[in-house]
Amino acid sequence: MEFSKPQVYIVQVSDKYYVSESKRYLMVKFELLSPDRIAYQAGQYISFKINEKGERRSYSIASTTEDNHGFHILAEILENGIGSEFLKNLEPGSKVEVLGPLGRFVVADRQSTSKLLFVATGSGIVPIWSMINDLLINKHETRQIRLHWGMRNEENLFFLDNLARLAEIYPNFVYDLVLSQGSGEWSLCRGHVQDCLSKDFATIDEKGMNEWVAYVCGRPDKVLAISEKLVALGMNKNDIYHEKFT
Repeated sequence: MEFSKPQVYIVQVSDKYYVSESKRYLMVKFELLSPDRIAYQAGQYISFKINEKGERRSYSIASTTEDNHGFHILAEILENGIGSEFLKNLEPGSKVEVLGPLGRFVVADRQSTSKLLFVATGSGIVPIWSMINDLLINKHETRQIRLHWGMRNEENLFFLDNLARLAEIYPNFVYDLVLSQGSGEWSLCRGHVQDCLSKDFATIDEKGMNEWVAYVCGRPDKVLAISEKLVALGMNKNDIYHEKFT
């Protein structure tokens, strides 16, 4: 896998909008000004200079690699978070200095028959979303791909129409949504995302986890718990790749 050397870019906001009913998750789209091209791998992230003190915040790229004139980020907006305030105050036309692309949390570029399991919690879905779209749409991946995504409640969900469309178009892609505090009307899996892995893999794969590799992203404690569950289910720990959000 070849990675482009990170460099400084000047970018301009082209659009921004909330993607969840709760207004907790904000999509911001950027177009490149200088340089005007970027090459990145699905799963990488961008570091933003958010003030004149030189403080920085990093956000995963939500768009896929064919868009080399710009990129999208999808951020969780946290109360009193300086990165969140920075993004909320950006308006279309605002210019920002960024550094990227950064990170090595990408799907391994290797000849393999392994099935691909993606597990995300909260905004950890963002790099995984980019990976899955890149695999299915750009790379025409035919291996089985499964996504388990854990969120708190229905108001925080997004990408639902997009996920349903991918599953309809690509029969090798299946996804499961898990809510820890879902309403009484929620009929799918409840609890933490790792709580649902045992049940699902007991029914979809008689060989257990031997034929799977996993990519896990979320808060550090969640990533640890999910990784431990996957090992307990029989997955080799060397087949678990992860990114811990803080």
